[in-house]
Amino acid sequence: MEKFRDKIFNEEVFEKYRETLPSTKENSLIKNAIFNVVNKYKSKMSEQSGGYAVIEPIKGRIGGTPVNYDGNTNIPKGAERDTFYQRKICYGRAQSWGEYDFSSDITGTNFKAEAQEVNEYWDEQRQSTVLAILEGIFGMTGGVNGQFVAKHTYDITATANPELSADALNRASQQALGDKKSKLDVIFMHSAVSTNLEGLNLIEFLKYTDASGIQRDLTIGTFNGRLVVVDDEMPVTSDSTGDIYTSYVFQRNFFEYENIGAQVPSEIARDAYDKGGKTDLITRVREMIVPTLISYKGTGTVSPTNSDFATGSNWELVNNDKTGTAKVYVDDKLIPIARVISRG
Repeated sequence: MEKFRDKIFNEEVFEKYRETLPSTKENSLIKNAIFNVVNKYKSKMSEQSGGYAVIEPIKGRIGGTPVNYDGNTNIPKGAERDTFYQRKICYGRAQSWGEYDFSSDITGTNFKAEAQEVNEYWDEQRQSTVLAILEGIFGMTGGVNGQFVAKHTYDITATANPELSADALNRASQQALGDKKSKLDVIFMHSAVSTNLEGLNLIEFLKYTDASGIQRDLTIGTFNGRLVVVDDEMPVTSDSTGDIYTSYVFQRNFFEYENIGAQVPSEIARDAYDKGGKTDLITRVREMIVPTLISYKGTGTVSPTNSDFATGSNWELVNNDKTGTAKVYVDDKLIPIARVISRG
């Protein structure tokens, strides 16, 4: 066997390439009910002659304590409704892939990137961005933001039963949302966690009936009433005792997603001179991934990197943008997410 520019070929008899290596990533996080696809931010930015961030105002709820209506007590003059806002930011990414003509000439195979591969590549990058956002959200500290993280995190790694269980999931959901816990209807977990639950027969796989009338299991299951999605991109760390797994529990459509688009999403660049000729495929994406009622407050960039997204100080709960005692945050019960940290 010979190699030319990392392409294996047989100089005497060459059998055509039949397959491309499959992706090792499932990208389950972005394929299963976590995105509410919207179409509004691109037009908002266009109306404002472009831009990269959107400030969305949110009406607060009416409230206050009623007075006794007894004919003697004055009714207080109408209290004004408070308003909140959420800052949502767009990010952009770009990549290219190229191949020399001679690689195809000598092997008889087209090595240029294919559409399915490109789509899978951007799915992988999108999932990495979502995981970075989750890291940033749960990296918030101080005041109301730190209280949110503590309340929406359930860590059982140091308990007598450190593996994920139905009881742990139920308690994590209650701790996060109280009487709204049923909103958490999708859980994403590492395969090591799901394997442990499968061994205890705690995951019930959904079923379908094939053309022959035989009932078979689907690869998606339910655990304690929640849809289970398995993906090994879920965070894993370790200490002296062993591996530590993070599982995320969401309400469906926790993130808004919009493809903002680039001026030129993809193009071909041709260099006929370089080593006999080379063709590059260049792709660009601009999009928004927005968590429910959590603002991106980071500044200084028109396109946050994943490192920016993973930084806790760049995020805060939606608030009324006031200072001191007048600053009011949304009730964290309105943010339908929790994380469970376990050893399996």
